[in-house]
Amino acid sequence: MKKRTVPLFRVLLLLMIYFLQGVVIGFTTAIPFYLDSRGATWQEQGTFNFAFYPFSLKLAWAPILDAIYIARFGRRKTWLIPLQFSIGITLIVLSFSLINLVDQLKIKFLTCIFFFIYFLLASQDTCVDGWALTLLAKYNLQWASTCQTVGQTTGRFIGFTVLMIFESADFTNRYVRQPLELPKQTYGLFTLDQFVRYCGVMFLILALCIASLNKGKKETNPMSLSQTYLSIWKLFNKTCIRQLAFIFLTSPVGFSPTYTMTNLVLKRYGVPKETLGLLGIPLIIVKIVIPLSMTHTNRPLTWYYRSYIPRLLMGIIIAIYVCLTPYLLHRWYFYPVLIGIFLCNESLIYLMIVTRVGFFARISDPSIGGTYITLLNTLGNLGASLMASSVLYLAGWIEPDEAAYPLLVSFAFVLGCFWFTAQYKTMKQLENLPSDEWCLSPTKRESDSYLL
Repeated sequence: MKKRTVPLFRVLLLLMIYFLQGVVIGFTTAIPFYLDSRGATWQEQGTFNFAFYPFSLKLAWAPILDAIYIARFGRRKTWLIPLQFSIGITLIVLSFSLINLVDQLKIKFLTCIFFFIYFLLASQDTCVDGWALTLLAKYNLQWASTCQTVGQTTGRFIGFTVLMIFESADFTNRYVRQPLELPKQTYGLFTLDQFVRYCGVMFLILALCIASLNKGKKETNPMSLSQTYLSIWKLFNKTCIRQLAFIFLTSPVGFSPTYTMTNLVLKRYGVPKETLGLLGIPLIIVKIVIPLSMTHTNRPLTWYYRSYIPRLLMGIIIAIYVCLTPYLLHRWYFYPVLIGIFLCNESLIYLMIVTRVGFFARISDPSIGGTYITLLNTLGNLGASLMASSVLYLAGWIEPDEAAYPLLVSFAFVLGCFWFTAQYKTMKQLENLPSDEWCLSPTKRESDSYLL
């Protein structure tokens, strides 16, 4: 049956929620650059990386969000509104001491605080992922992937790129205040503390907007909490789920050093952090165009594995160019070439992300929508987090320090080639499985039409 046009309101609502998620993810990703400026080691960076783990562990509490709710508030609003308020309040409180914590390299305390923020954010993400399946059930489910990717990408751009550029006093004095004949200052257009505070206020405003919406049709959950947890066990009894779990847990092995270390290595070679922020501006085009171009694909996993080897090769190209940075940094062509390389790599990264999430949306069973898609997303997030932590700790053990990056990228490339050879046929087989094979029961999927 032909899918109907997706209502604009539903798309905009999902985009706004994912956008704010992306802003938090963006400025959290920027924290390692501030720590590096204060002299943080690779091991300390590895410790802070644990702050990102809640997205990899949210499966532990996702069934609670799926199965327990207050009927008169709605299945998703029961959790979504309190989580929105909690994130906003936490960010506002943190904003009054964040700079001092960074300056003093309070790594463990910062890790705990951001771990808690990410716990709230991951819980919210679970609600929204399940909600997206409901909102778009009668439409093209690839839009769930598109909303998530475009929203989070735009948010990350604001949270990372805009923050890194306009928080810089040097950039702001040179390119904003001087042309406007304003006096120079020792700070940018805003400080890190102020940025985090504004973000917290936006979360509170969005929470009030969601709370003001009509509840819509009554929603019921056919499973109890124990049945929802049991459903996870039943899913893992399926061969296809176990195969998919192994694929997404191990697939980051080929490019984790490139993804985790490249920008930090560039900074250590003399590229200013505001310049790294500027490099993200051309990339935003790719990050939005790729998701929009993949909304109608019927074979997302095929696009995923076709992008794997090119991404491995891009990792080698990036590593070679980055290692030449000390010799090329002041040549006129250094940044144009770097941007071109990053554009190619980012295209492959987002092609894999969008098609992976699109495949998850296609195979998820709406009866446990939030838990099912959380299980699938957890596989990819956990694999990436484990690889990133391992890479950062390994980098701290390699001497000299300059050798860590090229050695780890080269080793990852070899492992990635072996991984692709072993998993290529399995990915083709999983792509061709009928949708019913992924469901808890072989019954036909039902569509829900309620909003909240």
